[in-house]
Amino acid sequence: MKVSLDGADAQIHESIRSRWTFEKVIQALSLLKRKERFEIILMFTAMKRNYRSLSSLLALCQDLGIDAFILERFVPWGRGKEIEEEVLSKGQWKEVVKILLDFISADTEESPFLPYQAFQIQFGGQEPELLGAPCVVGIDGLCIMPEGEVFPCRRFPVSIGNLLVRPLEEIWDRSEILEKLRKKENLKGKCKDCGIEDCRGCRSLALSVTGDYLEEDPHCYYTKS
Repeated sequence: MKVSLDGADAQIHESIRSRWTFEKVIQALSLLKRKERFEIILMFTAMKRNYRSLSSLLALCQDLGIDAFILERFVPWGRGKEIEEEVLSKGQWKEVVKILLDFISADTEESPFLPYQAFQIQFGGQEPELLGAPCVVGIDGLCIMPEGEVFPCRRFPVSIGNLLVRPLEEIWDRSEILEKLRKKENLKGKCKDCGIEDCRGCRSLALSVTGDYLEEDPHCYYTKS
């Protein structure tokens, strides 16, 4: 069961969500934990107003006995466009990655984690385990909306077809957008010449922030050595 919590205290969480929801979420998590019927996964969206509470939130997860923690970055669409200024800078995103690495006591550079667009921490073992999710757009993922519209991903709200009109296999094979996204040479900025072979940055964030899904990932802090 996935539950959203966007801050380690009521002040931060309720500045993003509704008032009086922080304690309700904490109470619900405690009740769910006592039932021992569900795997409980806490969802967190990192933005400027809450990313500094990440360390405290991870500690809270441990105190509550949460099974896993998923962190995704804020990509402004819909009502999120009203707070577009909350998108992290590349320096702040790098700081988020550093916080995660420090939490699991990883003695490594941030560079191997550059291709990951989201992270998950598993609390089940003796030590927390950090997992990363690379961009799946055009490779092994799609988003299908209730009315049959197909998007490259759920944060990439550009229709590439509709299942009521065309079969999924045809959409997957013949989408011009997906075809462009599958070829790294079509990307722009340093994403085109990036030395990390399997990294294509976050196409959703590029589209949301720049208006061009082929543009350089605004969060990429990679520099050639």
